[in-house]
Amino acid sequence: MDRRNTLQKEIIHRTLCEMCSHPTAAAVYEEVHRLHPTISRSTVYRVLGQMAEEGQILRLGLAGSDDRYDGNIHRHGHVRCRLCGAVADIPPVAMGKPEDTAGYLLEDCAVEYCGLCPDCLKRQEEKPLSPPEGVRKA
Repeated sequence: MDRRNTLQKEIIHRTLCEMCSHPTAAAVYEEVHRLHPTISRSTVYRVLGQMAEEGQILRLGLAGSDDRYDGNIHRHGHVRCRLCGAVADIPPVAMGKPEDTAGYLLEDCAVEYCGLCPDCLKRQEEKPLSPPEGVRKA
């Protein structure tokens, strides 16, 4: 691997870790490009993919979202806000192996929790959602 690629990889990894928001590849590229305009979009996407395959970062395939990336590779869980899409780390929860694996060899387990982040919860409490048109409040 040449020095330029190693330097670019270091920049991309550092940027991802500093973002702490479980960003998409597009968001990582925007931040990298802002700080280092010579690093291309394809380089950022390729390097993120390589780092995920090598276990240096996590690729999160969250429901209803583009893949997101996490610089924290230690075992932990994630929670996603169903309104704004924010993602946060949460402590891991021990899970047992199911009795019936449908013939699959289980290798790993990823649990995604979904709910409201503190900001959306506060906004919801300040301005509750109206019932859909044609539905009366009880």
